[in-house]
Amino acid sequence: MLVLEKERYVTQCVPLHLAALKGDWDAAKNLLEGDSTLAKALITKGGETALHIAAVEGHKFFVDELLKIMDDSDMEIQNPTKCTALCFAATTNRVDIAQLLVKGNQRLPTIYGDGAVTPLYTATLHGHKEMAEYLFPLSHSRLWTKDDQIELLTTSIESELYGLAIRILKQNRMLAAAQNINGVTPLEVLARKKLSFKRRISHHQGLWISFVDSILAYMKSKKTKQMSTPSDNAYELLGCLWDSAISQEDVETGKIGKHSKLLFVAAESGNDGFLAEIISRYPDFLYKVNTDEHSIFHIAVSHRYVEIFNLMLGLNGVKDLIASYIDINGNNMLHLVAKLAPQAQLNVIPGVALQMQREVLWFKKVEKIVKPSYRNMMNRDGETPYELFLEEHKDLMKEGEKQMKQTAKSCMLVTMLIATVVFTTAFTVPGGYNNNNGTPILKDNKLFMVFPISEAIATLSSLISTFVFLSILTSRYSENDFLKSLPLLLVIGVGTLFVSIVAMMVAFCTCLLFYQHQLAVVTILFFVIVPIMFVVLKYPLLVTILRSIYGCRWLF
Repeated sequence: MLVLEKERYVTQCVPLHLAALKGDWDAAKNLLEGDSTLAKALITKGGETALHIAAVEGHKFFVDELLKIMDDSDMEIQNPTKCTALCFAATTNRVDIAQLLVKGNQRLPTIYGDGAVTPLYTATLHGHKEMAEYLFPLSHSRLWTKDDQIELLTTSIESELYGLAIRILKQNRMLAAAQNINGVTPLEVLARKKLSFKRRISHHQGLWISFVDSILAYMKSKKTKQMSTPSDNAYELLGCLWDSAISQEDVETGKIGKHSKLLFVAAESGNDGFLAEIISRYPDFLYKVNTDEHSIFHIAVSHRYVEIFNLMLGLNGVKDLIASYIDINGNNMLHLVAKLAPQAQLNVIPGVALQMQREVLWFKKVEKIVKPSYRNMMNRDGETPYELFLEEHKDLMKEGEKQMKQTAKSCMLVTMLIATVVFTTAFTVPGGYNNNNGTPILKDNKLFMVFPISEAIATLSSLISTFVFLSILTSRYSENDFLKSLPLLLVIGVGTLFVSIVAMMVAFCTCLLFYQHQLAVVTILFFVIVPIMFVVLKYPLLVTILRSIYGCRWLF
């Protein structure tokens, strides 16, 4: 390696650096012809060569031409962190450039950097599947130390490269029970990958049915030889890890209990698919508790993981047994659901009032499955579940009340304005009245009847909406009100407000059509635009409320 003096750095290294960044081989060629040592010079302040820069920027032609004037040893030049150009290429997933480098020097995949970092580990860390699959057979990873192998395995799982993880595991089955530098096993890492485990059945089915369907789905995929999905790979990896880490002797002697930590890692991550799979392999895991005496279903209730809780609901008699557990603080399951949900779970639900509704729904559901005596049981702090619920949710109830009242006041102002306008115009019909008998002059016009009908609908719906919003303002705002009555009233109020606006616009457009036929197009556009504006502004609120009211029926 050659470190150039300051003057040459400015006049040669900087231009070569820019050429490598842009992939401008013509400019680089002129510089290299003037000084061939630039090809292996450290041209950046960070200590990288032109090959490092071109490789990470993905300039294939530049790399190819540069390799033609470099020796094998030049390709192995490392920066201060001992990363070669292949390590840089591995961060970009440019397999074509990696192939050029390996073709030039087959030792590159096996060269270690600081912290035993290799190109394969770099590609895995960045989640580049194609690059990792290409480098794996070239890296001779079976010759690595056990610590390096377990780091590669856990990193591949973290990056969701499950196909690679399976290949690593098949190469060394002993890794399944090993721990990485953080003291975490591969199964524990996999237990946190909730999104990788799509449930193989509908949540309406029971736990035991899920186990059967999981087996049938796996057999079908093997028979049809269909292309595997990330979820399929995750389940396959789980099976490989389980079979490798847990022996039949562990099951027979009860030593398998030491692996129960997996349950609680998965439960705290909301990984219901992982839980269903491992419980189907060892059903006794259902009864395991952690240091707080919480089962996985108690954790699910505390974190509001409805998918895991639904597994419990499919257990029939076992459900009652698990629901009877009491933790080290004297809390039963109803105490746990009485506590405020984690903020991350609350944020999924828009609006404080609807968040409060969901909390009440959870409390009511758990209340149905615990023993009647548990509903008034005191914990070690002397609190019953209901008292704890009120204490934990008092701020949420206040915020929910404030939000509902603000929404009701805003909407009621609009409904009162509409009611005033349509009531006034109801006595001023288009065309006026006949002086002789007081009947409308245009009464025989077919279009005329549209006006009084739309006026009547607008008046009635606006008055209904006003009364509904008034009911919201005068509500008691107890916890039960948030469950059904308040959201239902809000739906009715917003719905009738929309109807009154549409009816008012129909009446208005009818008047314009009577007097100005040439304004028909403008009238129609005006009639369409205003309701659309309302829908755009209020439709999300209406849909969210409807989902919260009626969607909750199928939540559990």
